[in-house]
Amino acid sequence: MHIIFDTRSTNDDYYGDCDCAVVELTLRLAEQIHSRVTVAQQAHQQDNDLYELYFWDSTAEFYDYELLEACQEAVASRSSDEAGQDWAKSLDEIGYAVVPEEVDLTRHTPQRTECDQMIIRCSPRPSWCQPEFEVCWTASPKHSDIYVTTLELPVTEMDKLLTDNNPPILENQRHEG
Repeated sequence: MHIIFDTRSTNDDYYGDCDCAVVELTLRLAEQIHSRVTVAQQAHQQDNDLYELYFWDSTAEFYDYELLEACQEAVASRSSDEAGQDWAKSLDEIGYAVVPEEVDLTRHTPQRTECDQMIIRCSPRPSWCQPEFEVCWTASPKHSDIYVTTLELPVTEMDKLLTDNNPPILENQRHEG
């Protein structure tokens, strides 16, 4: 399953044509994220001031606005124009959505980026609560001095997306493990 993310730039007026990013959410990637969250949890136990950890990682591919339009059109053609607006509203409100199956990612060219990284972020919570961890990705569009970062995906939501879209795979894996 592919997840599309809204992005934010260090320069509000320039995104380097990295208006969104796509990550292929697989069980292997989820395992890697959970492994990195474990490292972050251990570090957080030693120092409560931990906010985020960066890992060199090119999992996310950044795209221009045309991919967002293709996703909106695909959702709208499935049912109604209102469905496309709901999909876009959902992306705006939570920062990520599932890429519609009708969208052929091979028809869109990812932007060239450098310094690609995965960020495991500890979301701010009261001191008496267990920290909640989120994942996001960042990169610098080629030949620019800005960074573009995806919105955060809570790890618990990542697990829910995987479970909702792959129940037999996850169930089989639990029995094998």
